[in-house]
Amino acid sequence: MKGQFNRKFLTILTFLIFVVLAFNFMALPKTLYDIGLTHHLSGTQKGNLISAGGLGFILAALVGGYLSEIFGKKKVLLVGLGLTTLGNFLFALTSFFPPAYFFVSAFTFLLLVGSGNGILEGVTNALVIHLQPGKKAFFLNVAHAFYAVGALTAPVIGGYLLKMGNWSLLYYLNAPINALLFTLLATQKCPSFREQSKLSWRAIKTLARSQAFIFLNLAIIFYIGAELGVITWLAEYFRTNENFLLSQMQSGFLLSYFWMAMLIGRLLYGPLVEKIGASTSLSISCLGGIISILILIFTASLGLATVMVILFGLSLSGIMGTIYALAGEKFPSFLGIVTGTMAAGVGIGSAVFPNIIGRISDIPSLGLKTGLGTSALYLTGILIIVLGLSHMGRKAGS
Repeated sequence: MKGQFNRKFLTILTFLIFVVLAFNFMALPKTLYDIGLTHHLSGTQKGNLISAGGLGFILAALVGGYLSEIFGKKKVLLVGLGLTTLGNFLFALTSFFPPAYFFVSAFTFLLLVGSGNGILEGVTNALVIHLQPGKKAFFLNVAHAFYAVGALTAPVIGGYLLKMGNWSLLYYLNAPINALLFTLLATQKCPSFREQSKLSWRAIKTLARSQAFIFLNLAIIFYIGAELGVITWLAEYFRTNENFLLSQMQSGFLLSYFWMAMLIGRLLYGPLVEKIGASTSLSISCLGGIISILILIFTASLGLATVMVILFGLSLSGIMGTIYALAGEKFPSFLGIVTGTMAAGVGIGSAVFPNIIGRISDIPSLGLKTGLGTSALYLTGILIIVLGLSHMGRKAGS
C-alpha cells in the first residue's frame, strides 16, 4: 500500500492483536470443564474439541503465510480477524443446540476460530519483524508479553462470567473484541512488504531443506506441547485432584499466576538473551520448566504447587519469542512463509499434545497427573534441539 503509514500505531495494533489472540486461545481451556459437564463429554471428546482449533490453525497458518506474500499482511490479517469474530459468535450459540447437534457444530465453529488464530499468529509475528527490523527480538518479546497480558486477564474474566451464568458468555465477549480489532486495522494504511522478497518454489524448497529451519519448527511444536498442554488442563487438574479440589475461581487465579510470570519473564527475557546468548537462555528455560512441572505433579502442597506454576511460567516465558527471533535472523527473506510455517507448528502442537493429555487422563492407571508430566518430555526435546543448533553453529564457524 502506498502513502504514509503510522508505524507506531501499527506496532501497537500488533500488540493488541496478541492480546485478542490470547483471549481466543484461553477461552476453551477456561470453559472446557464446564462445557464437558453441561454436554456430558468424555476426556477424549474434550481433547477432540481442542484439536479442532489446532487443525484449523495449521492449515490457515500455512496458507496465510503464503497469501501474505502475495496480497500483503493487512488483507490477510483482516481475514483472520473476520474468522475469529464469526467463529466465537457461532460457538457461543451452540449452548442452545440440542445434544445431537452440539459436538459436530462445536467442532466446526472451533475450527473457524482456530483458522483465524493461525493467520493471526503467523502473519502478526512477520508484521512485527517488518515494522521493527532493527530490534526484532525486543519487539517480538514485547508483543508476546502482550499475549501474556491477555492470557493473564482472560481466566479471571472467564471465572467471573462462569460464575454469572453460562460458559457461552466468554465467547459472546470475544466476538465483539475481535470485531473491534478488525475495524481498527481496516482503517489503517499498511505497506504490504511484498517488495522485500520475490516468491519462488525454488526458494521455498531450499528453505524446507534447511536443517536449522526444520529444527526451529520442531522446537515450536514441542514448546506448544509444553505450554498449551499444561494450561489447557491445569484448571481441571486443580479442580479434580484430591489434594486440591479448588473452585473454578481459584483455579482461574492459578492460571493468572502462570501468565503473570510469563508477562514478567517476557519483558526481561530480551536483555537476558543479549547478555548470555540465545542458546544458554533457552537451555536454562528448558531445565527450569522440566524441574518445575515434575515438582508440580508430585507435590500435595498447594503452596508449593502454586510456586511451581509461577516458576513454570517464568521458565517458558521467552522460549517462543526467541525462537521466532532466531528464525527472523537466519531467514530474513519470505518472513510471511517462515512465520506462517512456524505458526503451523503452533497448530500442530495445539492439535496433538493437549489431545494426548486428554486421552491419558481417561486411562485410570495414569490419569491427568501423568498427562501433565509429559510436558517435561517436550521441554527435553527443545533442549536437545537447542544444543544441536548451537553445535551446528560452532561447527559452521570453525
